Amino acid sequence: MKDLLKLAAALAIVVGAAVGFALVRGPGRGGLQAGAPAPPLRLPALGGQEVDLQSFSGRVVLVNFWASWCGPCVEEMPSLENLYRTLSPRGLVVLGVAADEDEGALRAFLARAPVTFPVLRDPGGRRAGARFGVTGYPATFLVDGAGVIRQVFLGPVRWDTPAAVSHIGGLLAPPR
Repeated sequence: MKDLLKLAAALAIVVGAAVGFALVRGPGRGGLQAGAPAPPLRLPALGGQEVDLQSFSGRVVLVNFWASWCGPCVEEMPSLENLYRTLSPRGLVVLGVAADEDEGALRAFLARAPVTFPVLRDPGGRRAGARFGVTGYPATFLVDGAGVIRQVFLGPVRWDTPAAVSHIGGLLAPPR
């Protein structure tokens, strides 16, 4: 009987881990997919002002959910900043949505690795992160000018490669 209980407990752990992994990584994980309308996003920026995704109607917006304690997020941040500096003159908007609970730690990180795009606060990902179905970091949503999610990127991306810049730049108005 004791061995049967051990086997049942081990089986429950394995099944639980498999289901958890599928929910986080699988295509049916419940997060928003390409073609879905972007949900409302209105959050405070580190500077104190409220930023509303709807105010960028007509523009391409890259919404990047991240945290300063997330290694892959930290790794991708410089390339995201480079993409923003390259394409913001053509209209690209980048919104960094930080899930950090500790605002002091977030500010300390940004002092060491500053970015010029707006950083919004969503402690624990409970507001915007939940609406977008974010289950892990980084998660990035490419939203077109009509407010429709064009692409979803799970995990770190090298945003400043020629291919990435060309792809996202192709969604923007042509340079003047």
